[in-house]
Amino acid sequence: MNTISEFLAYPFIQRAFVASLIVGVLCPFVGNFVVLRRMSFFSDAISHSAFAGIAVGALLGIDLSVSSVVVAILISMLIAVLSEKTTLSHDTVIGIAFSGSIASGMLVMGMMKGYRADIFTYLFGDILAITNTDLLLLFVIGVLCISALLFFSKPFLQITFNRDLAQVEGINVRLFEYLLFFIIAIVVTVSLKIIGIILVTSLLVVPAAAAKNLALSMRRLFALSCIFGLVSGITGLMLSVYLNTPSGPTIVLVSVGIFFLTMLKRERWN
Repeated sequence: MNTISEFLAYPFIQRAFVASLIVGVLCPFVGNFVVLRRMSFFSDAISHSAFAGIAVGALLGIDLSVSSVVVAILISMLIAVLSEKTTLSHDTVIGIAFSGSIASGMLVMGMMKGYRADIFTYLFGDILAITNTDLLLLFVIGVLCISALLFFSKPFLQITFNRDLAQVEGINVRLFEYLLFFIIAIVVTVSLKIIGIILVTSLLVVPAAAAKNLALSMRRLFALSCIFGLVSGITGLMLSVYLNTPSGPTIVLVSVGIFFLTMLKRERWN
């Protein structure tokens, strides 16, 4: 493959290209809330809880995407309830959920016989294996999640910057926090097949963190994070095809490279 036209001539590359565009916008957009609220560990716990869902789905013979989404949502709601009902810190509650999810997934995996290649696809991601159905699901989820965040952007941002003040102003803090946890869980699980369980948090956090290095307003923060996500997705995908490297890690490494470039830019400003 020597030219971009040859690169895009293959249907599986076309699907991967569109998927990288959608994920490149969706993950950093949601990731801004993850970074601003310092919830990186939460998104990591959700992605690893999906591992337990995938293992249960494989054991019971049901669709792995469905089982991973269900378990990830249940774990995110469990974290929300435990954080509210106990005196434990948020990090401690997430740590308990994280450990329980990984242990459950490994226990269920140990009960299965034979090798399941599809499970390892979710572990490391394979954007080149994405189907039209996956693409449609990704698009629908992306539109719904971004629309919800934009429509309720004011209460979400008020809770992010001052939870107590938002509560005094009459915002239903509990409802919006549950909704944000739900959105993060959905976005993480639909991105697993592309980036993989191990790296999906990186695409949520790194472009948003890079944008935070340069943005002087919320509008620019969201715009820059999506631009960095798009550049990471497209560049990483093309590099992975040309260099014959795994797509997920290549995309994430490009985003990490962009992060360090923004750090250098910020140092010059200072």
